[in-house]
Amino acid sequence: MERQSRAAAGAYQLLVIPLLTEGGRRDHVDRVLLVDVPEVVQVERLMRRDGVSREQATASLAAQATRAARLAMADDVIENTGRAEDLEARAAELHGQYLRLAAGGR
Repeated sequence: MERQSRAAAGAYQLLVIPLLTEGGRRDHVDRVLLVDVPEVVQVERLMRRDGVSREQATASLAAQATRAARLAMADDVIENTGRAEDLEARAAELHGQYLRLAAGGR
């Protein structure tokens, strides 16, 4: 992943690392972006996606880092519970911020 990132074009790259918090390493990234939802939404989405029971979904999430731990590690957060337009607006806002950061701005 690091080799691919160094070879990639563009002002910045987004690396999708689902278990970053569990791995405890963030030394190879400049910022952490978390796409977040409340735990109850996580459970519902997992049940729908995987066709599992509430108990199975809850157990699966319990084996991962807590939401609080992920939020504590995040520099930026996209809340993914609203309308698609809100999600797109937040992504566009962060894109502008990341372009400024990549250009050496603040």
